[in-house]
Amino acid sequence: MKDEWRKKTKPLTLEGGIHMPYSWTVGRVGSRFFIELRDHGRILGNRCPQCQVVWVPPRLRCPECYVEIDDRSWTEVGPQGTLRHFTIVRYEHPAQPLKPPFAYGLIHLDGATRAITHLISGADLESLKPGIRVKPVMKPVRQGNILDISFFTPVGGPNP
Repeated sequence: MKDEWRKKTKPLTLEGGIHMPYSWTVGRVGSRFFIELRDHGRILGNRCPQCQVVWVPPRLRCPECYVEIDDRSWTEVGPQGTLRHFTIVRYEHPAQPLKPPFAYGLIHLDGATRAITHLISGADLESLKPGIRVKPVMKPVRQGNILDISFFTPVGGPNP
């Protein structure tokens, strides 16, 4: 047979990767959120008309009850919030947006129902505790993405 060589030859494998840059739209809701953050430094959420959950970042549909959230539901939240949980990062990696040490934290912004995850810096990280109040530190030149908030930093003691 003319394909006998296939039975006698081990296939070669070439390891590699393809770099494929891409971009996509964040849609109508995401665009309004990021434009407001970029142009005015304000954090917006939107409220589900059925279950009343305030989502930050805002959503087109409520992930809990699947109802469409319309444009009348926009509301400003924060800018301060309460740190609920955190983890301190002590190692360096090229994908990290800050040089260590810094923390990632779950922040419950005032007026929001669900917490967001963001960076915590600008303070003694060893003194972080769940329940402390934090505020955002905005970049002076913003581009319309979540890192327009450089990080959150503590502003005082535990939430009363």
